[in-house]
Amino acid sequence: MELGKPLIPVIRAEEDETVYCSICHKVLDVKAGEVIPRCCGKPMEPMK
Repeated sequence: MELGKPLIPVIRAEEDETVYCSICHKVLDVKAGEVIPRCCGKPMEPMK
């Protein structure tokens, strides 16, 4: 069975980076190519 497109778009990290949730202020480290997780209903944002 082949999987189609996901219902919710997936965003992948281009490089190793730290992401955070602007709502609950959770912070995570993601590696290049990993999916940037969703938190509080929206994708986490890269810290700059």
